[in-house]
Amino acid sequence: MTLKEMREAVKMSQNDASRALDITKDYVSMIETNRRTPSSRLIEKMAIVYKRPPEEIFLAARRTYCTL
Repeated sequence: MTLKEMREAVKMSQNDASRALDITKDYVSMIETNRRTPSSRLIEKMAIVYKRPPEEIFLAARRTYCTL
């Protein structure tokens, strides 16, 4: 499951998530598209907000996507 799917599973927009995580909407977008890596502190916040184990957030944030 991707970070975007986790966010959508709790019925949050990027704006909602940015407010809950105390970061900008642009930063939420950059994390979801693997252009930025969240800190361990942000991963802990995301785990609470997205109702997922921190390990699952960490793994989703570390995934790289390859297009052929």
